Amino acid sequence: MGKERRNWDPVPAFDLVGKVMQEFGLSRGRESRAVFRAWGAIVPEPLVQHVHASAFRGGKLTIQVTSASLLEELRCFRGPELLRLLNAELGSQTGGGVPLVRRIDFRSK
Repeated sequence: MGKERRNWDPVPAFDLVGKVMQEFGLSRGRESRAVFRAWGAIVPEPLVQHVHASAFRGGKLTIQVTSASLLEELRCFRGPELLRLLNAELGSQTGGGVPLVRRIDFRSK
């Protein structure tokens, strides 16, 4: 009897790193869920039906807005306030640290 031979298929290192990061809760998905949860917590009640967080990547949160007038209001006047509130909420959720969101990009639906 000879040694048992295993035929392992090669796996790209990128896939292995991604799998390990998910197992330890370090994936981008976890970060996105935290940002979306925080966004839901800080959005004022009158805006809930008109804004929707659609993507988070590279520190930029993309928000879909239902009307052009609200889009302009958010871009010109309320954006910095919402960014500050969002990072404060994220800080309370994660126990402080560096803000995760550097920019909010408002777009029309």
